[in-house]
Amino acid sequence: MLKPGGSIGNVNYLNGHDDVVFNAGDWGVGMGHKTIHGGLMPGDRLRMEKLAQLVVNGRIDPSLMITHRFEGFEKIPDAIKLMHHKPVVICNDID
Repeated sequence: MLKPGGSIGNVNYLNGHDDVVFNAGDWGVGMGHKTIHGGLMPGDRLRMEKLAQLVVNGRIDPSLMITHRFEGFEKIPDAIKLMHHKPVVICNDID
């Protein structure tokens, strides 16, 4: 979800051959003045502190965005492999 005039910061690993596909209707048919930023995101320590406060104050629940969990340093190769291959996951068990 993104309000008109909002921005999305893409923090995914995208290969040079990857495409990001979205439905034009969900995007406001190009009339919502929405922006996607990729690569290094604008911001600094103050921006990160502001985002952290949104979580701390309960304004954002990041758990709703979690699709996978990796416990321990030994799972780092598995996480990197998942980012590289990007399998399609359909989650129907959202509480």
